[in-house]
Amino acid sequence: MFTLISNIIDYFIPEERSGTITECNSDNLLDKQHDDNSPFLFGYNEVTNIRSVSGKVTHVFHGHGLIDKDIYFSKADLPTDVKLEVGDEVLVKAVQYSQDGGWYAESVTVISQTWENEEKKDEGIDVNILRDKVVLGKVTSFQGRSGKINDTIDFNVESCKDGFVPMKGDWVSSYIQMDAVEENGVKDEWDSSPSLIGKTALGIRPTRQFDIEGTVTALRDNHGYVNEEIFFDKSVCVNGFWPRKNAPVKVIAIESSVGRRCEKRAISLVPLSASNKYSTKANENQKSMSQINDKWYFPGQRPKRFQPPVQLPVKLPHYSVPEKVYSAVVEGEELTSTFPCLSQELSFQNYVSRMSTLLYFEEIQMHLDIQEFNMTRVVLHPAGEYLALTVPGLAEGRPSLLIGDKIILTPPSDPDGPRYEGFIHEMTSTDVLLKFYPEFHCRYNGEDFNVEFTFRRIPIRRSHQAVSLAVQHLTSNVLFPNQVDLKEPQVKVDEIAYSVKPDETQTTFKSQDIRNQKPSYSENRKTLCYFNKLLNDRQKTAVRKILLGQCRPTPYIIFGPPGTGKTITVVEAILQIYTHIPSSRIVVCTPSNSAADLIMERLHLSNVLEPTQIVRLNSHQRSLENIPESILKYCQFGDDLDMISRYRVIVSTCIMAGGMYGLRIRSGHFTHIFVDESGQATEPECLTPIGLIAGNLNGQIVLAGDPKQLGPIIMSPYAKMYGLELSLLERLMNRDVYQRDEDSAEEHEGFDPNLVTMLIYNYRSHPGILDLPSRLFYYSQLQPLADPALTHRLSQWKELPKSGFPVIFHGLRGLDLRETNSPSWFNPGEIMQVIIYLQGVLKENIKPEDIGVITPYKKQVEKIRFMIDNLGLPEIKVGSVEEFQGQEQQVIILSCVRSNEKLIGADIRHSLGFLCNPKRLNVSITRAISLLIIVGNPYVLVQDHHWNQLIQYCKDNGGYIESTQTKNE
Repeated sequence: MFTLISNIIDYFIPEERSGTITECNSDNLLDKQHDDNSPFLFGYNEVTNIRSVSGKVTHVFHGHGLIDKDIYFSKADLPTDVKLEVGDEVLVKAVQYSQDGGWYAESVTVISQTWENEEKKDEGIDVNILRDKVVLGKVTSFQGRSGKINDTIDFNVESCKDGFVPMKGDWVSSYIQMDAVEENGVKDEWDSSPSLIGKTALGIRPTRQFDIEGTVTALRDNHGYVNEEIFFDKSVCVNGFWPRKNAPVKVIAIESSVGRRCEKRAISLVPLSASNKYSTKANENQKSMSQINDKWYFPGQRPKRFQPPVQLPVKLPHYSVPEKVYSAVVEGEELTSTFPCLSQELSFQNYVSRMSTLLYFEEIQMHLDIQEFNMTRVVLHPAGEYLALTVPGLAEGRPSLLIGDKIILTPPSDPDGPRYEGFIHEMTSTDVLLKFYPEFHCRYNGEDFNVEFTFRRIPIRRSHQAVSLAVQHLTSNVLFPNQVDLKEPQVKVDEIAYSVKPDETQTTFKSQDIRNQKPSYSENRKTLCYFNKLLNDRQKTAVRKILLGQCRPTPYIIFGPPGTGKTITVVEAILQIYTHIPSSRIVVCTPSNSAADLIMERLHLSNVLEPTQIVRLNSHQRSLENIPESILKYCQFGDDLDMISRYRVIVSTCIMAGGMYGLRIRSGHFTHIFVDESGQATEPECLTPIGLIAGNLNGQIVLAGDPKQLGPIIMSPYAKMYGLELSLLERLMNRDVYQRDEDSAEEHEGFDPNLVTMLIYNYRSHPGILDLPSRLFYYSQLQPLADPALTHRLSQWKELPKSGFPVIFHGLRGLDLRETNSPSWFNPGEIMQVIIYLQGVLKENIKPEDIGVITPYKKQVEKIRFMIDNLGLPEIKVGSVEEFQGQEQQVIILSCVRSNEKLIGADIRHSLGFLCNPKRLNVSITRAISLLIIVGNPYVLVQDHHWNQLIQYCKDNGGYIESTQTKNE
């Protein structure tokens, strides 16, 4: 927070920068023992200047910072009990290794810390300390009754839970206790040197457990294998039982790297008795076992050898844009002639060619867009170990840059000369801090360079890889399902489950593993108790259907209209699978970090999952400042993906999940994939996490979202035109097997309950606001259940045309304009009317943060914000429809802008503004809780079918006003 404040101050009150800060002595940039013959590097082994000064900390980054913007310090060189923040006053001893070199802190003493830092000192969170409290790793040694995890953490058998006795190679989770350890066991009282820190593991347990019925496929003198993938030895055979080859057995196994071909180790093995009943549908050649004269007899044929498991690819191919595609787009060729797949219906046969072409189109547009921000003849300035580049528009995201992005420098006088590659390591509100190769830092002396911006290709490359993998290893039941093939339930529900009243919270069921083995159901009865006692009947139906999983691997869809508790349902389903299927490993993904954080927070608040069982996987580029404090202790940043992939529940963005492809993961490692907000992801993006269950025919896919709202944001008009804007969720919902049947609409809202559950209870909006979108987009199924204390706050507002009906359509025939330097539209008449309504609402004690203004044009956004500032009104969120998707506000005001009745045909053809885009209209009118105001030209809007119904709805209910103002001709 202090860094942000400092950056803002620097933006408005820039200080004179020293021209002598040249970093040539950092470990990252210069090895002091470097070859003396280097033409550019000089080893400064002696200090040339020393000074002691008092100053203030002006910048703090992840591992280092600046004092008075001039003296570089490293956190690693500070005492362990010193944590500097921006604004701290310090006494620093600084050294300089050359007359022209930068200054480096040799010692730092804190004089005083800012009051805010002192106040929060005890509340500060070090994410590294939080993460160090838990460990998930492999037993690397075990002898007698003690051993080590990951070679560094000690444990003994007494610390294991539930009698678990580990072996070398077992994957385990535990909590960590930090112990002080003295060297040689002796320490004098006067010795103030720090103690060594030892780590001891407590509460050790396997990462996950499998209950499997299978066949002994190999035997040796003292060990054997079940299903060719589970190792066992004599110590785990119950009551001295030693099976014969091909014997059917029941095994409890855990994850363990006990051999090159095995990823599981049995901790219990018993014969499968004749009384055990299990389904033969998975393998009809497998017969039940019987006992004759106290000897085991195994009739029937041997089962077929198990298919080798699918292994995900390790390397991520480059997927460069073909020259043919680039030239076709740039030169404006007829694309369907060059790429016939674009005019064909999407199928298994043309899937890769079409999706890859669309991804190439999108990448080309991204490249063209970022090139618009290239800069000529700019000068970089030294900033500690970095070179800083000032980028106009950086704070507004123009260009949109991230830590890790690459920037290219070229000499202006020689376009074909050397190209210097730098990477962004830190960012402020105005500058990006770059690192180039070390020689460049040392010899750079303020020369001009041209700057070329680039974007990270990893998301596009992973999308390409997901498309290719999908066709290779995902079945048509995932990509192009035509019928429902019901499987044995992964959790068997007794018949009583179907007679339970919808609002009851308990269902009796029997537990069953979901792996690639033959189904078998335990006779131990359990009870399904919902963790969230406030779930409604539709949410419970979705959770039960997901637990049954009978349509797997065909994706199951939670159809969640606005405000119906979709994410709550997803969270409950995750908790139930985690609890009742011990062998499950769940990957939970969303298109955005904010949505993934929301799910993580909900899972944290459930108090069901321990930190040893769940992880929030983040990109290295993500700043800690953007992560909610409550979930920091679950966060990892991809440093050890092999370890992260062993957690029972992994939460990440879709693209970040693709990083786990490089771990040589075999099919079955992951069992369940949830994609929330899947309607906002492109199909290749959504397939990235789905591909993690490739080859697992019992893997389950759950997509949650709303196909009636805005889809993914696509930059390329060609990619949008030919289908990249169509999400996997929406494409599946358009297939016959997912279609709604009007004849059975009274039951399950007309959808097949094995494939779709539509949530219908709205907890957001006033009934008057909800009724119209329910009729227009949701088959008139939505039912209002929100708290009237929230939804009816403005039902009696004096400005309402009709008391009790909090929807206003204010008809205004204004004038839409464009400035000469901008293609974006604005409407002065609508701007003034929006301001009038804002002033009226603010008088009703509505908080500014509870009000939102939606308008489709950037120039209208800019003008409204300008008026709000000039009139001294409090800060109110003003933005496009996309900026409000997924959010809710007490009051929403829509400004439609377009008012030229002569040009409306062009608007409809090009889907400009709100017109001819029902998804944009749907999002706009479903954000409001207690008041919805629309300002627009009714004579323009009425030409669209949906807008016509909205205007008529307002007229019928007394919410229509037409201004006497007429536009200037």
